[in-house]
Amino acid sequence: MSNYYLKADSETALWEALEAAGLAVKDYDPTDVLNVRPEDQLNQRPDDLDLETEWSPSGAFDWRFTGQALDIIGVIYKPTGTMLTDEEGFEYPEMAAIDGYHANLIAEAGLDLPTIEAPATPYRVWSGSN
Repeated sequence: MSNYYLKADSETALWEALEAAGLAVKDYDPTDVLNVRPEDQLNQRPDDLDLETEWSPSGAFDWRFTGQALDIIGVIYKPTGTMLTDEEGFEYPEMAAIDGYHANLIAEAGLDLPTIEAPATPYRVWSGSN
């Protein structure tokens, strides 16, 4: 098994890469009419609908990870060095987003994923890792 530090342009891009690597699937919402085959719908279908054409769901879905371990970090924020003051007079650091959408993954070696070189000081690590 290998540790992967993933970085994609967006959450969607990350999940699509995991799907392409065989580590994620879409769980379609069966109550969404766009996810029900036309021939299975109880409502009236147009007469010109060709039931022989290839069909695939196009409605609401949730991603489901099918691999061993995935830690979605998301957008990482770092202090800019500027201090701000809230309405009650308390100071706090201004934060700015780092480019990308991040995750950590444990999986078999050799996968084609949007990886980055292991950070010297990772934002988040697996429990028990060095």
